[in-house]
Order: sequence, then C-alpha cells, then structure tokens
Amino acid sequence: MQHGGLLAGRNLMGQAAVRLDPFELYRERVIDGVNVCAIGDIGSSKSSILKTSGLYRQLILNRQIVAFDKKRQGGRGEYGVIADELGVPSVTFRAGGGGASLNLLDPAISTDGRHTGGVPGVVPAGQELLLLAVLRDAMERPLSQPEKAAVRLALSTVNARAAAAGTEPLLVDVAGQLLDGVSGKSEQALDYVRRGEDLPESVRADLGDFTYFGKRWAHRSLEWGVAPGLAILELVDGALRGLVDQPTSPEVHEALNHPFVHFDLSALPEQGPGLRVVMTTAQTWLANRLAARAADRKQTIAIFEEGWFLGEGSTGVVARGNMKLSRGLGLSTWSAFHHLSDHARDSPSRALMQESDIALLYRQGRDDDAREVCQMYHLPPETKDVLTQLHRGQCLVWMKGRDPILMQHVRSRIEADLTNTDNVLEGTT
Repeated sequence: MQHGGLLAGRNLMGQAAVRLDPFELYRERVIDGVNVCAIGDIGSSKSSILKTSGLYRQLILNRQIVAFDKKRQGGRGEYGVIADELGVPSVTFRAGGGGASLNLLDPAISTDGRHTGGVPGVVPAGQELLLLAVLRDAMERPLSQPEKAAVRLALSTVNARAAAAGTEPLLVDVAGQLLDGVSGKSEQALDYVRRGEDLPESVRADLGDFTYFGKRWAHRSLEWGVAPGLAILELVDGALRGLVDQPTSPEVHEALNHPFVHFDLSALPEQGPGLRVVMTTAQTWLANRLAARAADRKQTIAIFEEGWFLGEGSTGVVARGNMKLSRGLGLSTWSAFHHLSDHARDSPSRALMQESDIALLYRQGRDDDAREVCQMYHLPPETKDVLTQLHRGQCLVWMKGRDPILMQHVRSRIEADLTNTDNVLEGTT
C-alpha cells in the first residue's frame, strides 16, 4: 500500500484512511493534475475541507497557501481566524480605497507572461491579456483589431516610460496614452497621404508614438484608442478605484514571505466587476510570481472559496488559462462551488470543475443538481440518490479514472474550532 501524503478522513465503505494530497497523488501518477474542486450545498462542510486538507495540514509539508477569502464572518473574511492563529497579517481590499491595492500593471506581471529563468513553455497571462479581458467585460463587446493594436501600443509606451522613470505603470497612464498620445506631425502626414505624395523626411521623422502604425494610419490610429481609453477611465473612477489602479501596496509584496497568505476580499461588493477583476489580477500576479521563482520548486496552493466569481466573464478565461499551467508552476488550485445550475454549460466556471483531477462532491439538495453532477463526472445514475442523502462532512471523492470514495471528513479539535462558521448565528465566540 502507498502511504505518502496527507490524510483527510475515513472511507465509510471500509473504514480505511483516505489520503487527499494532490501533489503526492500526482507523484504516484494516481492523477494527472493537481487542481481540486468542491461542489455542494451551503452548510455541507466544503469550507472545512478547504481549510484543513487544503490549508492547515499543508503547512506541515512546508507548502505555501494563498487564500482568496470572499466569505464574511464577524466583520472580516472567515479565514482571518486562521491568519490570527498562525500570526500572519491579513491583506484587506476595500471598495473605493482605504485598503490594499494590487496594481493590474504591476511589473511583477510581465507584459506577455514570460519571465527570465522561468520554466520553458509555462507562460501565465501577462498584463496585455489581463487588460484586454478586463476591457472586453467593461465594454460588453469584443475589442476590434485596431482597438487591440492601440491598447498594445499604449501599454508598451507606458511601460517603457515607467521603467525609465523607475516608477510603476498605472491604468490611468494607459488611458491618457490612448486618449491623448503624442501624435507628432501625423496631421500633416495624413494630408500628404490624401494627396498621394511622399512624406518629407521632416514629417516622417516626427510621427511621435504613432510611427508604430506607419504613415498611412498614424492619424487614424488616434481614434482607435478612444473607446478603450474611456472605458479604463470609467473603471478607475468607479468599480476599480483604489483596488487595481494604484501602485501595489507594500503589504501585498510582503505577504509572500509568510507560509499563509490571506487576501481578504470580503468587503468588496458582489455586484459589478470589481471583485472579479481583483481576484483575477491577484491570481495572475501570483502565477507570474511563481513563474519567476520556478527554480525554487516550492509547492503552492491557491484557495478560492467562491470559485464562481473567478470563473465568469472574459477574466474567467484568463484565470482558467493560468490554472492549466499548474504542473509547471507547482500550483494546486482549490475552489468551491454551490449548484451546477448556477453556471451556464459553456461557462469558464464549469470548465474549471470539469478540468479538476479531484472533485469533492458534497450534498446536493436538488435532484436536478445531483443529476448534473453525475453526468459531469460520468457517475452511475443511481449515484444521484447518494448525493442527495449525504450528511454534513460527508462527500464522494472523485478522481479521474478511479472509483469514487465515500468519505467522512475528520478534524482535530483545534481544526474544528478554526473551521467553525456558525458562531455568529449561534451568538458564541
């Protein structure tokens, strides 16, 4: 028998111990990837398995855990009690500012996701892909090819200018570049083009930033940046103000020096793009940091309690792409979801569930949800009745190519205290 890895509970069909350690199971070739998802009703104990098997026990093996905490409890994120127990600070984000900021254009996120010394072929999303995804969601339509070209040029120009000045590039700088770039003599160039005459050297040499587009399109290109530029300004003045539009806060940089990193997102509103953009930016920032330090071979776990926020919209596509690089980054992503019926069949969130090599299937109170879970994971139809009758703390542990295990999650006394989320309702401490 193989014994390596962390224990999670006992097999209710034979009382044997159940291991739930994706890194060890991958090393033994039991699974092909290291991502984990938990699906089930509220109150079925999904949080408990993430906080114990995905977090607390992982610290024993010197792994680093990063939790993106949206669920509020007692005025803060519910992972705050674990941060206090471990003596690490919480990094708190607040809508409109007043909390931490994670610059969407942080230099740690390379422009195209490539890093010197990184693993060949492991390229997480970069600034460009992330910014284009945010703009697509904000503008509620795909960007045209000319608009994409204008955004790429503006981003490149702003990055070069910031690097020369020793500062961080910011979203408002990109908006300014798009709306009021240095056009040089592009107006005169357009007149020459209209008359069919060659450009004099004096004009050719002074097309400003827009020489990138050539003499024919230098003037016209000023129009291509208007819509995305205005969309960025609307975001930094509204939903993203103080969140991803300022230089990255020192506490964010400091966070990765601790074994447990607690990003408290519980104060962010669920409506609007702010929460989703912060989660995707933070996940992309983490993936780029891991790519840059890939030679360290440090195993990392990212926990998303409310996985559906991460898996929606164009930013969800970016997040899904980052997760596909888990093996090269040494990154295991654990995410939790409620009802399959909440997710469109072609949504990135459904893809995240389907692409996880370990699925923890908790109680499904509705027959249609239980039936869809069986279909997604190719379980026998009669498994539906098992899913609808599971008790709290029980789940089916599904791994690709293996028969599911009916598991009872087991916690120590201290873990039971740290994972108790009923104290507010019960009026206890």
